[in-house]
Amino acid sequence: MDFSWSTPQATSVVDGYLDWFDHVYQPPAGGALGYRPLLVRVRPTGRPATLGKTLRWLKRKLDNAGQGADFLMDGVEREYLDRLLDHSPIEGDAPDLFLHVSKTPGDFAADYGKWLQPLPNGAARPPVPSTPAPAGGAPRPAPVVAVIDDAIGYLNARFTTKAAHQRNTRLAAVWLQSEDQITETNGQYAMSCGRVLSAQEIDAVLAKGSRLDESAEYSAMNKALYDRQISPVWHGITAGGGSELASTHGTIVTDIAAGADPQAEPDGLGDYPMLAVQLPPQAIEDTSGAKLQPYVVRALRWIIWQADRLQVEGQHRPLVVNISLGVLAGSKDGTSLIERQIAAEIYRRETRTGSPMRVVYAFGNDGLTRQVGSVDLEPEVPQSVTLRVQSEDYTPSFVELRPDDMGQLTLGIDSLLSQPLALGSIPAGHCVSLARGSAPAVARIYAIGPQDLEGGGQTAGYYLLAIAPTACFETGKPLAPSGPWRIKLGTGAPAQTVRLEVQRDDRPLGFQALARQSYLDDSALWVWKPPQKTPYAPKADGPVTRIGTESGWVSAAMPEQVYTVGAALCDTGFAAPYSATGSPLSAREPRVSAVGDSSWTLRGVLASGTLSGSATVMSGTSVAAPQITRQLALLFASGADIGPWNPPAVNAERERTALGALDWSFVPEYERDQLGPLAVSAEVGLRPRLDDGYRP
Repeated sequence: MDFSWSTPQATSVVDGYLDWFDHVYQPPAGGALGYRPLLVRVRPTGRPATLGKTLRWLKRKLDNAGQGADFLMDGVEREYLDRLLDHSPIEGDAPDLFLHVSKTPGDFAADYGKWLQPLPNGAARPPVPSTPAPAGGAPRPAPVVAVIDDAIGYLNARFTTKAAHQRNTRLAAVWLQSEDQITETNGQYAMSCGRVLSAQEIDAVLAKGSRLDESAEYSAMNKALYDRQISPVWHGITAGGGSELASTHGTIVTDIAAGADPQAEPDGLGDYPMLAVQLPPQAIEDTSGAKLQPYVVRALRWIIWQADRLQVEGQHRPLVVNISLGVLAGSKDGTSLIERQIAAEIYRRETRTGSPMRVVYAFGNDGLTRQVGSVDLEPEVPQSVTLRVQSEDYTPSFVELRPDDMGQLTLGIDSLLSQPLALGSIPAGHCVSLARGSAPAVARIYAIGPQDLEGGGQTAGYYLLAIAPTACFETGKPLAPSGPWRIKLGTGAPAQTVRLEVQRDDRPLGFQALARQSYLDDSALWVWKPPQKTPYAPKADGPVTRIGTESGWVSAAMPEQVYTVGAALCDTGFAAPYSATGSPLSAREPRVSAVGDSSWTLRGVLASGTLSGSATVMSGTSVAAPQITRQLALLFASGADIGPWNPPAVNAERERTALGALDWSFVPEYERDQLGPLAVSAEVGLRPRLDDGYRP
């Protein structure tokens, strides 16, 4: 056999995804790739101990940061730090900040724990928001609609208002994120993450009128932001900007969430201010989400800070944020960074402003991708499931194995060209590697032990199988054998269930088709069975199942202020076949659903292309979610009695009642596990845009 497995080796790795990317792509020790984003909580220091003293210490450290500094900070977070220094936080209400911490050997917690507490899994959820009801008579200001997504056509006419001689943008600001880069000014080093465009800067471009070439503007901006940046996924290929394409995920989602015809605004949405964050293409192209969570959380924090500036006579605006992104594998129990921190940010804003905030997620499109398995193990009775690793896959593959009892689980693997990994235990905090002699490993199993959470509790321990690409543009990189990888599972007493989740690894819209999705296989999948209409999707005969195919960023622990949205087939009452099915152990179903496809034969939902005057269609929960975002914004603008002065459950019931009262909603009769209790139909609303012609 060409490859053999090592014995278990102790490791301090807590994020196997990032460690494996570092191993596979072998980034240089210096530069931005030598740093990792880390959320930290500020601790009071000094005599007497105050938060202000720690903030001033931190500012001095950042002002004097030189080459090889232990940590840096990006400009957006630095602006927040400056505001904190101008208005010191109340003692006992310690703020958190994102730093970029050096990966070089060292113990950040030991070196800086006196001043800063690491929060790798986000902050604890604050108390439930409770604020006084607003004084009667004062109208509520129009809400802010925000989108965090891929390439966004921010010059599109759908995001402008009608003016006498020129278009004016409705976007109060747009953050065009790039992959983090180190900058140096007069010997001072800092981290840069793209560019923020103000409304005035966008309007200056729109003022060109008939001379405006939107495509050329996007091309110039993308060149300035991304030129000569090497993609960490398609190693050796320069990353580009998707906004030069005819249609982009971000523009479609933003149009459905808040787009309006500036010549005819039928629902008043054209009066609402907008915010948008365009995520780095390097983070979007890696659909495993290994680098995506910190960018999304930083984007949400920026949106909240920008929304604060849009007050009207001292009143904060309601805020609705759409995130039509996600991954498949994950804890799905509320302990991930993105779940915990976004919940904390929502609670803080509602408490601080007395105004409602909602975040809307896509529930997921992996109902048919065969990426989730469930194995019920009895003591001394091993079972196996086959992972199909595809040839010509230029990206790593990952499988998370999440048992009930990590200490009792035993693992083994058979694959082509390698000696079998004998069924056995891998202690938490250890890993085993597959390699040919002394060559770099082509696969590794990380045993990630539980981690303590701020506020109490722990994350669940799990195993991560990481596999190198099966193809590469460069020589000398680790390449794994393609074909079947047989994962063997066993357990001691008592019996337990193991959940297997193959992480998403496909081609996002607008990126080169160089990723190929690994998937689970089993003979039971090839036996034809007629479809069943049941209150809940039946368990599969084999290990591969649709149950638990929802996004790894959603869970039953999410607050009432977070909506998860499934995809329906127009007004049929059925879920779109691809729409994910939840699990009783996590999020059983999306909170609501909206149209993901206009009909069985007419695919997708119509929306604007990247350029003004163009149109396109896209399917999925990604286009279902912004329909709910739009309706929530309209609901808040109507002056409904919804806000943090009411208990969250009361607000949720009023929102659901309002959505259910729409003349274009219906309650599905079947497969409610996929659709959720409310589905939004396109019979009235989006449908006329298909029947009468789309007016961009």
